[in-house]
Amino acid sequence: MRLLKKYAYNLERAIDGFYSDGSSQNNVASASDRKDKEKKLGDIWEKYKDPTNPGLITIDGTMHMCEDLGIDPASDPVLFCLAADLDSKTVGEWAKDPWVKGWRAISPDVDSVAKMKEQLPQLRKKLNSDPEYFKKVYQHVFDLSKAPGARTLVLEQALSFWQVLIPPALRSVPSALSHVIVVDLDTNETAPASDPTPQFTEKHLEMWIEFQKDRGKAVSKDTWNMFIDFIRVIDKDFKEYSDEGSWPSVLDEFVEHVREQQAA
Repeated sequence: MRLLKKYAYNLERAIDGFYSDGSSQNNVASASDRKDKEKKLGDIWEKYKDPTNPGLITIDGTMHMCEDLGIDPASDPVLFCLAADLDSKTVGEWAKDPWVKGWRAISPDVDSVAKMKEQLPQLRKKLNSDPEYFKKVYQHVFDLSKAPGARTLVLEQALSFWQVLIPPALRSVPSALSHVIVVDLDTNETAPASDPTPQFTEKHLEMWIEFQKDRGKAVSKDTWNMFIDFIRVIDKDFKEYSDEGSWPSVLDEFVEHVREQQAA
């Protein structure tokens, strides 16, 4: 259409122009390559789909996919990356269109299981080192895993997810949980700290896990989301925390608990 307009809708001249215009041919080749890769991705999705529910990959297909990709679904957080990037709405379920589009967004070169597998180390690295990406994946985990219509996450699930997601990010350099300082108590607005190394430690995480077990309550979305902000702002001695900030009350209680343990 661009060339037809350029040559005043003279078809013969437009055709000549097409064959002498490298960018036009490249655009056609690029579109053809994109469609070819999308078809290959769609064929891979078909391989894993549920024969009794052909609109989805379900748990059995997900386990098969994890086996092919070398993912341990019980301990590898990269599966949460895929859930967020491929827009999985329910644990172990994947609709075709967002699955294909998601892989295309991860890398336009992906068109085979082998190339999918090649992307996983980069996704793991991004999860552990990129604060925005970590938050995107972390927040998706809550919506993905809670029961339909529920406003909280079952405690056992929350504990398991914290133990899978948080330690690798704390160890990463740079870290997705890098230390920041609060500059506005009313909004919890933050600024980068002079030392970005996380001051919340894996020992603190163990204390949080035990505190939650003793408390024995399901985890609200507010607590789930704000816990990551808390990890990033808290100092190693829990001295700079202010309960006048807009934190959930459970975090106020946790800080008091840690301070009592430290005093003891």
